[in-house]
Amino acid sequence: MVKVRFAPSPTGHLHIGNAKVALLNYLFAKNQQGKLVLRIEDTDLERSDTSYEASILDDLKWLGITWDEGPVRQTERFEIYRSYAKILLDKGAAYKCFCSQDELERAREASLKKGEAPRYSGACRKLSEKEVFDLEESGKPYVVRFKSLHKVIRFVDEIYHGEVGFPLNHVDDFILMKQGSTPSYNFAVTIDDMLMDITHVIRGTDHLSNTPKQIMLFEAFGKTPPRYGHHSLLVGEDKKPLSKRHGVTRIKDFREMGILPEALRNYLGTIGRSVNKEIMDIDELAGTFSLTSHSRADSFFDMEKLRWFNKEYMKNIPLENLLKELDLPPQYRDRVTLLRENTATLTEMREYLDIFDKPAISEEGTLYLDRIAPSENFIASLRSLLTHNDVPSFEHIIDALGGKTVLKKKDFFMVLRILLTGRKSGPPLKEIFQLIPKDIIMKRIDGYLTTASESHASRQ
Repeated sequence: MVKVRFAPSPTGHLHIGNAKVALLNYLFAKNQQGKLVLRIEDTDLERSDTSYEASILDDLKWLGITWDEGPVRQTERFEIYRSYAKILLDKGAAYKCFCSQDELERAREASLKKGEAPRYSGACRKLSEKEVFDLEESGKPYVVRFKSLHKVIRFVDEIYHGEVGFPLNHVDDFILMKQGSTPSYNFAVTIDDMLMDITHVIRGTDHLSNTPKQIMLFEAFGKTPPRYGHHSLLVGEDKKPLSKRHGVTRIKDFREMGILPEALRNYLGTIGRSVNKEIMDIDELAGTFSLTSHSRADSFFDMEKLRWFNKEYMKNIPLENLLKELDLPPQYRDRVTLLRENTATLTEMREYLDIFDKPAISEEGTLYLDRIAPSENFIASLRSLLTHNDVPSFEHIIDALGGKTVLKKKDFFMVLRILLTGRKSGPPLKEIFQLIPKDIIMKRIDGYLTTASESHASRQ
Protein backbone atom coordinates (compact mmCIF):
# COMPACT_ATOMS: atom_id res chain seq x y z
CA MET A 1 0.00 0.00 0.00
CA VAL A 2 1.14 3.51 -0.81
CA LYS A 3 1.88 5.51 2.30
CA VAL A 4 3.00 9.14 2.33
CA ARG A 5 3.51 11.76 4.98
CA PHE A 6 3.18 15.47 5.53
CA ALA A 7 5.58 16.65 8.22
CA PRO A 8 5.34 20.34 9.14
CA SER A 9 7.42 22.03 11.82
CA PRO A 10 5.29 24.03 14.30
CA THR A 11 7.63 27.03 14.26
CA GLY A 12 5.17 29.28 12.43
CA HIS A 13 1.84 29.34 10.63
CA LEU A 14 1.27 27.13 7.58
CA HIS A 15 3.07 28.61 4.55
CA ILE A 16 1.59 28.39 1.06
CA GLY A 17 4.58 26.30 -0.08
CA ASN A 18 4.05 23.77 2.71
CA ALA A 19 0.32 23.74 1.95
CA LYS A 20 1.23 22.67 -1.60
CA VAL A 21 3.37 19.83 -0.19
CA ALA A 22 0.46 18.71 2.00
CA LEU A 23 -2.00 18.83 -0.88
CA LEU A 24 0.21 16.90 -3.31
CA ASN A 25 0.73 14.14 -0.74
CA TYR A 26 -3.00 14.07 0.01
CA LEU A 27 -3.93 13.87 -3.69
CA PHE A 28 -1.35 11.16 -4.38
CA ALA A 29 -2.57 9.06 -1.46
CA LYS A 30 -6.19 9.52 -2.57
CA ASN A 31 -5.31 8.64 -6.18
CA GLN A 32 -3.48 5.47 -5.09
CA GLN A 33 -6.01 4.44 -2.42
CA GLY A 34 -3.18 4.86 0.06
CA LYS A 35 -2.70 6.54 3.41
CA LEU A 36 -1.43 9.93 4.55
CA VAL A 37 0.41 10.26 7.86
CA LEU A 38 0.53 13.63 9.62
CA ARG A 39 3.80 13.99 11.49
CA ILE A 40 4.70 17.03 13.60
CA GLU A 41 8.44 17.64 13.41
CA ASP A 42 8.83 19.62 16.62
CA THR A 43 12.44 18.82 17.52
CA ASP A 44 13.35 22.52 17.41
CA LEU A 45 12.48 22.95 21.06
CA GLU A 46 13.20 26.68 21.18
CA ARG A 47 11.02 27.70 18.23
CA SER A 48 8.26 25.07 18.27
CA ASP A 49 4.96 26.17 19.77
CA THR A 50 1.72 24.26 20.34
CA SER A 51 -0.25 27.30 19.16
CA TYR A 52 1.43 27.00 15.75
CA GLU A 53 0.62 23.30 15.66
CA ALA A 54 -3.04 24.06 16.35
CA SER A 55 -3.00 26.73 13.63
CA ILE A 56 -1.46 24.32 11.09
CA LEU A 57 -4.04 21.62 11.83
CA ASP A 58 -6.85 24.14 11.52
CA ASP A 59 -5.54 25.39 8.16
CA LEU A 60 -5.23 21.84 6.83
CA LYS A 61 -8.83 21.08 7.82
CA TRP A 62 -9.95 24.37 6.23
CA LEU A 63 -8.27 23.30 2.97
CA GLY A 64 -10.08 19.96 3.14
CA ILE A 65 -6.88 17.98 3.67
CA THR A 66 -7.49 15.03 5.99
CA TRP A 67 -5.05 12.41 7.25
CA ASP A 68 -5.30 8.73 8.09
CA GLU A 69 -2.72 8.50 10.87
CA GLY A 70 -1.46 11.01 13.40
CA PRO A 71 -0.67 13.59 14.33
CA VAL A 72 2.54 11.92 15.51
CA ARG A 73 4.92 14.24 17.38
CA GLN A 74 8.66 13.70 17.21
CA THR A 75 9.17 15.05 20.73
CA GLU A 76 7.22 12.03 21.97
CA ARG A 77 9.66 9.66 20.19
CA PHE A 78 13.05 10.76 21.54
CA GLU A 79 13.72 7.40 23.20
CA ILE A 80 13.15 5.68 19.85
CA TYR A 81 15.73 7.90 18.14
CA ARG A 82 18.24 7.33 20.94
CA SER A 83 17.82 3.56 20.68
CA TYR A 84 18.46 3.62 16.94
CA ALA A 85 21.47 5.88 17.38
CA LYS A 86 22.85 3.26 19.81
CA ILE A 87 22.35 0.54 17.18
CA LEU A 88 24.52 2.50 14.75
CA LEU A 89 27.12 3.17 17.45
CA ASP A 90 27.25 -0.51 18.42
CA LYS A 91 27.75 -1.65 14.82
CA GLY A 92 30.44 0.97 14.16
CA ALA A 93 28.33 2.98 11.69
CA ALA A 94 28.39 6.06 13.93
CA TYR A 95 30.74 7.61 16.47
CA LYS A 96 30.85 10.17 19.25
CA CYS A 97 32.32 13.55 18.31
CA PHE A 98 33.78 15.75 21.05
CA CYS A 99 34.84 18.68 18.86
CA SER A 100 33.92 22.00 20.46
CA GLN A 101 31.90 24.67 18.70
CA ASP A 102 35.00 26.88 18.56
CA GLU A 103 37.00 24.15 16.83
CA LEU A 104 34.25 23.58 14.29
CA GLU A 105 33.89 27.30 13.63
CA ARG A 106 37.64 27.72 13.03
CA ALA A 107 37.61 24.80 10.61
CA ARG A 108 34.61 26.29 8.84
CA GLU A 109 36.29 29.67 8.41
CA ALA A 110 39.45 28.01 7.11
CA SER A 111 37.46 26.13 4.47
CA LEU A 112 35.68 29.29 3.36
CA LYS A 113 39.01 31.12 2.99
CA LYS A 114 40.17 28.35 0.65
CA GLY A 115 36.97 28.69 -1.34
CA GLU A 116 35.80 25.25 -0.22
CA ALA A 117 32.39 24.23 1.08
CA PRO A 118 32.55 23.76 4.89
CA ARG A 119 32.41 20.12 5.96
CA TYR A 120 33.39 18.16 9.03
CA SER A 121 36.96 16.82 8.85
CA GLY A 122 36.17 13.52 10.55
CA ALA A 123 38.71 14.19 13.31
CA CYS A 124 36.86 12.18 15.97
CA ARG A 125 36.44 9.17 13.65
CA LYS A 126 40.03 8.28 14.57
CA LEU A 127 39.57 8.28 18.33
CA SER A 128 40.36 4.99 20.06
CA GLU A 129 37.92 3.33 22.46
CA LYS A 130 40.09 4.45 25.35
CA GLU A 131 40.18 8.05 24.15
CA VAL A 132 36.40 8.07 23.79
CA PHE A 133 36.01 6.54 27.27
CA ASP A 134 38.37 9.09 28.85
CA LEU A 135 36.62 12.04 27.17
CA GLU A 136 33.25 10.79 28.35
CA GLU A 137 34.54 10.26 31.88
CA SER A 138 35.85 13.83 31.91
CA GLY A 139 32.34 15.04 31.20
CA LYS A 140 33.12 16.57 27.83
CA PRO A 141 29.92 17.01 25.80
CA TYR A 142 29.56 15.21 22.48
CA VAL A 143 27.32 14.65 19.51
CA VAL A 144 26.79 11.42 17.61
CA ARG A 145 27.89 11.53 13.96
CA PHE A 146 27.17 9.12 11.12
CA LYS A 147 30.07 7.53 9.30
CA SER A 148 29.07 8.63 5.83
CA LEU A 149 29.45 5.99 3.16
CA HIS A 150 32.26 6.38 0.64
CA LYS A 151 30.07 5.75 -2.39
CA VAL A 152 28.06 7.41 -5.12
CA ILE A 153 24.39 7.82 -4.18
CA ARG A 154 21.86 7.52 -6.99
CA PHE A 155 18.08 7.37 -7.02
CA VAL A 156 15.27 7.80 -9.53
CA ASP A 157 13.24 10.92 -8.81
CA GLU A 158 9.55 10.28 -9.32
CA ILE A 159 8.89 13.87 -10.41
CA TYR A 160 12.15 14.78 -12.15
CA HIS A 161 11.58 11.74 -14.39
CA GLY A 162 15.14 10.51 -14.21
CA GLU A 163 18.13 9.51 -12.16
CA VAL A 164 19.67 11.93 -9.70
CA GLY A 165 23.22 11.28 -8.54
CA PHE A 166 25.51 12.54 -5.79
CA PRO A 167 29.29 11.99 -6.17
CA LEU A 168 31.76 10.33 -3.82
CA ASN A 169 32.29 12.18 -0.55
CA HIS A 170 29.40 14.54 -1.28
CA VAL A 171 28.11 13.96 2.24
CA ASP A 172 30.32 14.53 5.27
CA ASP A 173 29.89 12.86 8.65
CA PHE A 174 26.64 14.54 9.62
CA ILE A 175 25.16 14.72 13.10
CA LEU A 176 22.59 12.14 14.22
CA MET A 177 22.12 13.17 17.85
CA LYS A 178 22.90 16.64 19.15
CA GLN A 179 24.24 17.52 22.57
CA GLY A 180 21.47 16.80 25.05
CA SER A 181 20.46 13.68 23.09
CA THR A 182 18.00 15.39 20.77
CA PRO A 183 17.87 14.05 17.20
CA SER A 184 18.95 15.95 14.12
CA TYR A 185 16.39 16.60 11.40
CA ASN A 186 17.72 14.00 8.96
CA PHE A 187 18.04 11.27 11.58
CA ALA A 188 14.56 11.71 13.07
CA VAL A 189 13.00 11.92 9.60
CA THR A 190 14.71 8.74 8.44
CA ILE A 191 13.81 6.72 11.54
CA ASP A 192 10.20 7.85 11.28
CA ASP A 193 9.95 7.10 7.55
CA MET A 194 11.46 3.65 8.21
CA LEU A 195 9.22 2.74 11.16
CA MET A 196 6.08 4.18 9.59
CA ASP A 197 6.62 2.23 6.35
CA ILE A 198 6.53 5.37 4.21
CA THR A 199 6.65 4.27 0.56
CA HIS A 200 6.92 7.68 -1.14
CA VAL A 201 8.45 10.95 0.05
CA ILE A 202 6.99 13.87 -1.93
CA ARG A 203 8.53 17.24 -1.11
CA GLY A 204 10.07 20.37 -2.60
CA THR A 205 13.40 20.58 -4.38
CA ASP A 206 14.71 22.54 -1.39
CA HIS A 207 14.99 19.14 0.35
CA LEU A 208 16.94 17.46 -2.46
CA SER A 209 20.25 17.83 -0.59
CA ASN A 210 18.82 15.85 2.34
CA THR A 211 18.05 12.82 0.20
CA PRO A 212 21.55 11.22 0.01
CA LYS A 213 21.89 11.44 3.81
CA GLN A 214 18.57 9.71 4.31
CA ILE A 215 19.33 7.02 1.73
CA MET A 216 22.66 6.31 3.46
CA LEU A 217 20.88 5.87 6.78
CA PHE A 218 18.36 3.45 5.27
CA GLU A 219 21.25 1.42 3.85
CA ALA A 220 23.03 1.48 7.23
CA PHE A 221 19.97 -0.17 8.78
CA GLY A 222 19.70 -2.65 5.91
CA LYS A 223 16.38 -1.20 4.77
CA THR A 224 15.08 -0.18 1.37
CA PRO A 225 14.52 3.60 1.18
CA PRO A 226 11.20 5.01 -0.01
CA ARG A 227 10.78 6.41 -3.50
CA TYR A 228 11.52 10.14 -3.63
CA GLY A 229 9.87 12.86 -5.67
CA HIS A 230 10.93 16.51 -5.48
CA HIS A 231 8.46 19.00 -6.91
CA SER A 232 9.23 22.51 -8.13
CA LEU A 233 8.93 25.44 -5.75
CA LEU A 234 6.50 28.35 -5.72
CA VAL A 235 8.36 31.55 -6.59
CA GLY A 236 7.63 35.26 -6.82
CA GLU A 237 8.21 37.62 -9.73
CA ASP A 238 11.90 37.77 -8.76
CA LYS A 239 12.05 33.99 -9.31
CA LYS A 240 12.98 33.46 -5.66
CA PRO A 241 11.04 31.12 -3.32
CA LEU A 242 7.97 32.76 -1.82
CA SER A 243 8.66 34.50 1.47
CA LYS A 244 7.37 37.42 3.54
CA ARG A 245 8.93 39.91 1.12
CA HIS A 246 6.47 38.73 -1.53
CA GLY A 247 3.45 39.69 0.59
CA VAL A 248 0.73 37.21 1.49
CA THR A 249 2.25 33.73 1.97
CA ARG A 250 0.52 32.22 5.03
CA ILE A 251 -2.72 30.28 4.71
CA LYS A 252 -4.22 32.36 7.52
CA ASP A 253 -3.55 35.47 5.40
CA PHE A 254 -5.37 34.01 2.40
CA ARG A 255 -8.29 33.14 4.66
CA GLU A 256 -8.37 36.68 6.04
CA MET A 257 -8.36 38.22 2.55
CA GLY A 258 -11.43 36.18 1.67
CA ILE A 259 -10.09 33.34 -0.47
CA LEU A 260 -12.31 30.26 -0.53
CA PRO A 261 -10.68 26.93 0.42
CA GLU A 262 -11.97 25.32 -2.79
CA ALA A 263 -10.29 28.00 -4.90
CA LEU A 264 -6.93 27.86 -3.15
CA ARG A 265 -6.96 24.08 -3.22
CA ASN A 266 -7.80 24.07 -6.93
CA TYR A 267 -5.01 26.53 -7.75
CA LEU A 268 -2.39 24.69 -5.69
CA GLY A 269 -3.53 21.38 -7.19
CA THR A 270 -3.01 22.56 -10.77
CA ILE A 271 -0.11 25.03 -10.61
CA GLY A 272 2.97 23.56 -12.24
CA ARG A 273 0.97 20.64 -13.64
CA SER A 274 -0.12 19.71 -17.13
CA VAL A 275 -3.94 19.52 -16.93
CA ASN A 276 -6.79 19.38 -19.45
CA LYS A 277 -8.96 21.85 -17.54
CA GLU A 278 -8.43 24.30 -14.73
CA ILE A 279 -11.56 24.17 -12.56
CA MET A 280 -11.62 20.85 -10.70
CA ASP A 281 -13.09 19.72 -7.41
CA ILE A 282 -11.12 17.63 -4.93
CA ASP A 283 -12.19 14.30 -6.48
CA GLU A 284 -11.19 15.44 -9.98
CA LEU A 285 -7.86 16.75 -8.71
CA ALA A 286 -7.15 13.37 -7.11
CA GLY A 287 -8.47 11.36 -10.04
CA THR A 288 -6.24 13.16 -12.56
CA PHE A 289 -3.20 13.36 -10.28
CA SER A 290 0.13 11.89 -11.25
CA LEU A 291 3.66 12.71 -10.17
CA THR A 292 4.85 12.77 -13.78
CA SER A 293 2.38 15.54 -14.69
CA HIS A 294 4.45 18.10 -12.81
CA SER A 295 6.86 20.45 -14.50
CA ARG A 296 10.49 20.54 -13.41
CA ALA A 297 10.52 24.34 -13.60
CA ASP A 298 9.63 26.43 -10.56
CA SER A 299 6.10 27.83 -10.63
CA PHE A 300 5.30 31.53 -10.46
CA PHE A 301 2.63 32.13 -7.84
CA ASP A 302 0.23 34.48 -9.58
CA MET A 303 -2.09 36.26 -7.16
CA GLU A 304 -4.31 37.47 -9.99
CA LYS A 305 -4.72 33.89 -11.18
CA LEU A 306 -5.74 32.86 -7.67
CA ARG A 307 -8.25 35.72 -7.62
CA TRP A 308 -9.63 34.41 -10.93
CA PHE A 309 -10.07 30.95 -9.42
CA ASN A 310 -11.76 32.48 -6.38
CA LYS A 311 -14.10 34.59 -8.50
CA GLU A 312 -15.15 31.52 -10.46
CA TYR A 313 -15.94 29.64 -7.26
CA MET A 314 -17.79 32.61 -5.76
CA LYS A 315 -19.99 32.77 -8.85
CA ASN A 316 -20.73 29.06 -8.95
CA ILE A 317 -20.87 27.58 -5.45
CA PRO A 318 -24.37 27.18 -3.97
CA LEU A 319 -25.69 30.49 -2.66
CA GLU A 320 -26.32 28.95 0.77
CA ASN A 321 -22.63 28.02 0.99
CA LEU A 322 -21.60 31.55 0.07
CA LEU A 323 -23.91 33.06 2.68
CA LYS A 324 -22.41 30.68 5.25
CA GLU A 325 -18.86 31.74 4.30
CA LEU A 326 -19.93 35.37 4.75
CA ASP A 327 -21.79 34.57 7.99
CA LEU A 328 -24.93 36.24 6.61
CA PRO A 329 -28.63 35.42 7.17
CA PRO A 330 -30.96 34.36 4.29
CA GLN A 331 -32.36 37.91 3.84
CA TYR A 332 -29.07 38.88 2.17
CA ARG A 333 -29.72 36.49 -0.73
CA ASP A 334 -30.62 39.17 -3.29
CA ARG A 335 -27.68 41.39 -2.44
CA VAL A 336 -25.15 38.54 -2.47
CA THR A 337 -26.61 37.15 -5.71
CA LEU A 338 -25.97 40.50 -7.39
CA LEU A 339 -22.54 41.09 -5.88
CA ARG A 340 -21.12 37.58 -6.50
CA GLU A 341 -20.76 38.38 -10.20
CA ASN A 342 -18.58 41.40 -9.50
CA THR A 343 -16.32 40.45 -6.61
CA ALA A 344 -13.23 38.24 -6.45
CA THR A 345 -12.93 37.67 -2.69
CA LEU A 346 -15.13 37.45 0.37
CA THR A 347 -13.45 40.58 1.70
CA GLU A 348 -14.44 42.52 -1.42
CA MET A 349 -17.98 41.17 -1.05
CA ARG A 350 -18.15 42.41 2.54
CA GLU A 351 -16.87 45.82 1.46
CA TYR A 352 -19.46 46.04 -1.30
CA LEU A 353 -22.20 45.10 1.17
CA ASP A 354 -21.49 48.44 2.84
CA ILE A 355 -23.25 49.99 -0.14
CA PHE A 356 -26.56 48.84 1.35
CA ASP A 357 -25.90 49.62 5.01
CA LYS A 358 -23.36 52.44 5.44
CA PRO A 359 -23.98 55.93 4.03
CA ALA A 360 -20.34 57.00 3.99
CA ILE A 361 -18.67 57.77 0.66
CA SER A 362 -15.25 56.25 0.11
CA GLU A 363 -12.19 58.49 0.13
CA GLU A 364 -11.53 58.01 -3.57
CA GLY A 365 -15.19 58.72 -4.28
CA THR A 366 -15.05 61.96 -2.31
CA LEU A 367 -11.87 63.03 -4.09
CA TYR A 368 -13.52 62.38 -7.43
CA LEU A 369 -16.59 64.43 -6.53
CA ASP A 370 -14.40 67.27 -5.28
CA ARG A 371 -12.51 67.30 -8.57
CA ILE A 372 -15.56 67.08 -10.83
CA ALA A 373 -17.63 69.42 -8.59
CA PRO A 374 -21.16 68.52 -9.72
CA SER A 375 -23.52 71.49 -9.44
CA GLU A 376 -25.72 71.92 -6.39
CA ASN A 377 -28.69 71.99 -8.75
CA PHE A 378 -27.77 68.55 -10.09
CA ILE A 379 -27.45 67.05 -6.61
CA ALA A 380 -30.61 68.80 -5.40
CA SER A 381 -32.52 67.39 -8.38
CA LEU A 382 -31.32 63.89 -7.57
CA ARG A 383 -32.33 64.32 -3.96
CA SER A 384 -35.74 65.62 -4.97
CA LEU A 385 -36.35 62.60 -7.18
CA LEU A 386 -35.65 60.32 -4.24
CA THR A 387 -37.89 62.10 -1.73
CA HIS A 388 -41.05 60.87 -3.39
CA ASN A 389 -42.80 57.98 -1.73
CA ASP A 390 -42.27 55.79 -4.77
CA VAL A 391 -38.62 55.22 -5.59
CA PRO A 392 -38.15 56.17 -9.24
CA SER A 393 -36.73 53.72 -11.73
CA PHE A 394 -33.10 54.09 -12.67
CA GLU A 395 -34.15 54.99 -16.22
CA HIS A 396 -36.36 57.79 -14.89
CA ILE A 397 -33.42 59.25 -12.92
CA ILE A 398 -31.23 59.21 -16.02
CA ASP A 399 -33.91 60.92 -18.11
CA ALA A 400 -34.66 63.52 -15.44
CA LEU A 401 -31.04 64.44 -14.70
CA GLY A 402 -29.54 64.09 -18.15
CA GLY A 403 -30.62 67.57 -19.20
CA LYS A 404 -29.57 69.28 -15.96
CA THR A 405 -25.82 68.86 -16.18
CA VAL A 406 -22.93 69.86 -18.36
CA LEU A 407 -20.94 66.82 -17.24
CA LYS A 408 -19.56 64.49 -19.84
CA LYS A 409 -21.39 61.18 -20.05
CA LYS A 410 -18.56 59.30 -18.32
CA ASP A 411 -18.42 61.80 -15.45
CA PHE A 412 -22.21 61.96 -15.25
CA PHE A 413 -22.50 58.23 -14.60
CA MET A 414 -19.53 58.17 -12.22
CA VAL A 415 -20.96 61.02 -10.12
CA LEU A 416 -24.27 59.22 -10.05
CA ARG A 417 -22.59 55.94 -9.02
CA ILE A 418 -20.71 57.61 -6.16
CA LEU A 419 -23.74 59.48 -4.83
CA LEU A 420 -25.94 56.39 -4.98
CA THR A 421 -23.46 53.71 -3.84
CA GLY A 422 -20.66 55.62 -2.12
CA ARG A 423 -18.04 53.94 -4.35
CA LYS A 424 -16.38 54.41 -7.72
CA SER A 425 -16.74 50.73 -8.63
CA GLY A 426 -19.26 47.99 -8.16
CA PRO A 427 -22.00 46.00 -9.86
CA PRO A 428 -24.05 47.50 -12.73
CA LEU A 429 -25.67 50.63 -11.31
CA LYS A 430 -29.04 49.85 -12.85
CA GLU A 431 -29.16 46.49 -11.06
CA ILE A 432 -27.89 47.57 -7.66
CA PHE A 433 -29.90 50.80 -7.37
CA GLN A 434 -33.21 49.08 -6.62
CA LEU A 435 -31.67 47.15 -3.71
CA ILE A 436 -30.17 50.13 -1.85
CA PRO A 437 -32.45 51.46 0.91
CA LYS A 438 -33.61 54.97 0.04
CA ASP A 439 -32.70 56.34 3.46
CA ILE A 440 -29.09 55.18 3.00
CA ILE A 441 -28.85 57.03 -0.32
CA MET A 442 -30.37 60.18 1.21
CA LYS A 443 -27.88 60.12 4.09
CA ARG A 444 -25.08 59.59 1.58
CA ILE A 445 -26.10 62.63 -0.45
CA ASP A 446 -26.70 64.80 2.63
CA GLY A 447 -23.36 63.77 4.08
CA TYR A 448 -21.56 64.81 0.92
CA LEU A 449 -23.41 68.14 0.76
CA THR A 450 -22.46 68.89 4.38
CA THR A 451 -18.81 67.98 3.77
CA ALA A 452 -18.67 69.99 0.54
CA SER A 453 -20.27 73.03 2.27
CA GLU A 454 -17.83 72.90 5.17
CA SER A 455 -14.91 72.54 2.77
CA HIS A 456 -16.10 75.52 0.74
CA ALA A 457 -16.57 77.63 3.88
CA SER A 458 -13.06 76.85 5.11
CA ARG A 459 -11.60 78.18 1.87
CA GLN A 460 -13.41 81.56 2.21
